[in-house]
Amino acid sequence: MMPVAGINLSATVHDDGERYSAIVLVNNTERYDLIQPGMVGERIPLDVQNVSVRNDSSELSIKPDRGVLTFPPGNYTIRYDAPITAKTIQFLFTEPANATVLLPHPYRIGNPLLTSMQPSGLVTTWSNNSTTVSWNNVRSVELRYYDEKQEHLLFLFAQFWLIIAVVLLLPFFLSRK
Repeated sequence: MMPVAGINLSATVHDDGERYSAIVLVNNTERYDLIQPGMVGERIPLDVQNVSVRNDSSELSIKPDRGVLTFPPGNYTIRYDAPITAKTIQFLFTEPANATVLLPHPYRIGNPLLTSMQPSGLVTTWSNNSTTVSWNNVRSVELRYYDEKQEHLLFLFAQFWLIIAVVLLLPFFLSRK
């Protein structure tokens, strides 16, 4: 049997932006890897809390062993909470998967200088200023988001350097007659 077949992941970033809750639907499998990529691409076990694994009839009492959940073959719903590092959320899958991430207000992904999305996904902004990003048939997902404060700091930084450039270049242009 393959490690995982038919994955659908839905993650919601908590209001503090430091953690997320995930719900994973897996079909015809006996294993799920709770991993994240390391600095050079190695597979590191994810530090998860509140792990629950449920099949059609009951909840299984399973704890991850070095990031791997193993259970009898079947269809399962896996729930867990995990930390977010540097406002970057990452997922690795052993098989192509569908993934969705919900960012609550005030977190954004609109400014390309402050965000990163690999691969590009379908972005939907809702009336309550939350944002949903969806990917289909991906093996990995990386999403870096920011809050309004970071965007204000970027504009302040850009204005500061614009003023410095004007002050330094103005005498040069005035001296050319």
